[in-house]
Amino acid sequence: MTIRKTLVALGLAAPLLSAFAMDSSIEKSIPLKDGSVLHMFKTGQMAMEDKYGRPARMRIGETVTTKDGASIAVTSDEVAKLSSVIRAHYGRAEY
Repeated sequence: MTIRKTLVALGLAAPLLSAFAMDSSIEKSIPLKDGSVLHMFKTGQMAMEDKYGRPARMRIGETVTTKDGASIAVTSDEVAKLSSVIRAHYGRAEY
């Protein structure tokens, strides 16, 4: 009976733990012309931080200009992912 309960508990816990295995580390941060920063995650997703350090929305397909004049096409808008990275960095991961 206890083995059965253990297997059921592990079966229920496995999907929950996989959500925490998400890789949310930033691979590259690119400063933009307007003072904001475009973050590129290891998964290839993008997120933008405004000049005040807050996650900001972007339109997919929009083109942003870097400080050195290069143009980058926005392919994703991962505001929630960047928000959790910023909160974890500054020690406010839990509310």
